[in-house]
Amino acid sequence: MSKPKKKRFWYHYNKPESKRQGRNVLTLHWRDKCHLIHSLECHAPTESHDRKAQPRCVIRGWSRGITIEYVSSSHSKHAIIH
Repeated sequence: MSKPKKKRFWYHYNKPESKRQGRNVLTLHWRDKCHLIHSLECHAPTESHDRKAQPRCVIRGWSRGITIEYVSSSHSKHAIIH
């Protein structure tokens, strides 16, 4: 069985949502969806990338999978990038 094909992911700090929630929020883009998360664990190589549109600077890489967990004790979402 072959491995899943790597897909592009990228994330950035979300200032408006962080202000609304009163804590740091990141936006993780994966498979054409945006996920609001509070922490992440990245096991994939990443690089910074400058964009012409907002957000100006993002961190991006290639991944075979991402797991998003809800942490009930802190009422937050945690992403693990494989």
